[in-house]
Amino acid sequence: MDAGNLLELVLLALSGLVIAVGLVLIAGGALGLLRFPDLYTRLHAANVADVVGPVVVVLGLAIAAPDLGIAVRLLLLAALMIAVGPTLTHLVAQAAHAAGLAPISGRYAAPRPGSTRPGGPS
Repeated sequence: MDAGNLLELVLLALSGLVIAVGLVLIAGGALGLLRFPDLYTRLHAANVADVVGPVVVVLGLAIAAPDLGIAVRLLLLAALMIAVGPTLTHLVAQAAHAAGLAPISGRYAAPRPGSTRPGGPS
């Protein structure tokens, strides 16, 4: 095995590892969207799932890119996602705050399965 093939194999392995980390971040953010109690904490999870995770995946793709031009385009895409994602998250949070949606304060206790919720069907 020559040095060129070995370097390519190492880069592909590193790329796969970075992409796997990004997919774990996306899955964690999706789980947070399902489990967190209010809009503001869900928005934080959505920011991780929609910004950080995909940026890490795109960086992994840039590592595995066969051409320097493609890698640069992928890095520019990652920079655009880094710039736009938090801005959109901030706009959603600002709109919710302006509409009067208050975050949950104090200790939150999730409803137990089978219990009736106030105002819901019993």
